[in-house]
Amino acid sequence: MAIKSKARHDLTLRSIKREIAAGRDVAFWLDKAYVHYDNGLLTADDVAEVEALAQAYYDALDAEDKADAEENVNHSF
Repeated sequence: MAIKSKARHDLTLRSIKREIAAGRDVAFWLDKAYVHYDNGLLTADDVAEVEALAQAYYDALDAEDKADAEENVNHSF
């Protein structure tokens, strides 16, 4: 059973958000957020924050991949 305390909640959420913002193993940390939600440590709002960060990270990767692909197409002629 998870120990429910404001300090643990805040530190856990802060750590997960920091790791995702830094782009370190985003899928792992997103999964961790879901586990903590299932255990009652995080709220649905907390998970929504984490999901938004993960979405922004993956959107940035997709944009970078698209830009690289367009650059490769432009240089192939």
